Amino acid sequence: MSILEIRDQVANMCGVITVVVNDGTRPSPAGYLSALQPVLAGRARFLFATGTHRQATSEERLAILGRDFAGDVVAESNICDDGTHVHIGTTLRGTEVEIHPWLLEGPVLAVNTVEPHYFAGFTGGRKSFLPGSSSRKTIVQNHFLACLPGALQGKLSGNPVHEDMMEGAALLAERTEIVMVNGVFGSDAVFCGAYDASFFKAADVAASKCGISVGTKYRSLELRPGRSLEISLYQAMKAVFLWERAVEDGGELILSADCPEGLGAIQMERLLLASSTALAVPRSAEEYLFGDHAVIRLKRIRSRLSLSFRIGIDMRKFGFEAPPDRCETEIENAGFSFPVMKKEHA
Repeated sequence: MSILEIRDQVANMCGVITVVVNDGTRPSPAGYLSALQPVLAGRARFLFATGTHRQATSEERLAILGRDFAGDVVAESNICDDGTHVHIGTTLRGTEVEIHPWLLEGPVLAVNTVEPHYFAGFTGGRKSFLPGSSSRKTIVQNHFLACLPGALQGKLSGNPVHEDMMEGAALLAERTEIVMVNGVFGSDAVFCGAYDASFFKAADVAASKCGISVGTKYRSLELRPGRSLEISLYQAMKAVFLWERAVEDGGELILSADCPEGLGAIQMERLLLASSTALAVPRSAEEYLFGDHAVIRLKRIRSRLSLSFRIGIDMRKFGFEAPPDRCETEIENAGFSFPVMKKEHA
């Protein structure tokens, strides 16, 4: 879709527009926002879809919004614990959808990018709302579903996390006008329109652009997550979860990242320690502790192969050995791609 066609859709939206954008850990939508500046100027406010993440910094605000909107504009981050979120319904899987109040006060324009996600199938699209603009309770209930079968990278059909997110977006769409702009990481493709159709079109392109064919599993593999995912271990680990299946049993997997913000999330220390002990798979959202889905994955990885880290964090207290001096294969931007195993699709 051309930018002129997207402008026409946005120009037809009435009143003050709430523009939902990525947080600082995803690719910036600034290019799209700059192109839409003529139809957004003076009638847009911006919501950073931070989910449970920290608020966007001033540097991130500039990178995300670009210079056209980084000045005197109304903008805030989703603060999942501030008690302002409004209940709009409950999904079939029991997620109580509580959404940022701005999204119920007029038309919504969501601008994001679509790339692989290790348990939601793909990021972007409906993720602008759930988890991006939701309360902590809503996010925890949704993320419990990542413990269930089908919650995998590159998979949408039968993925309980994705399907729950789509229900949350549908509940919002019943109450407010939504126009969504979905770009695709590593591609010039962009899709604009309804929250569901535009996302599915972008996800189809992302599957072909970001899925890397792997014929034989790697014996020794080093991952560099890429761009803003290297800000913390919490974000960088997404590359491990995306690529671990491409390493053979007993093989070596090394994560290389700068991690200037350290662990990056309050649950990370518990996650790392718990991954070396027994953990019962939670049977309900009530039994689930935030991050259990990652503990389960990491525990399986540690039992199957040798995982080590080249980061600015001492990982010995979590039971990880020092990384080897060299590895056989390195993959850049591993947090924005995923392996497609040839034997699984033969």
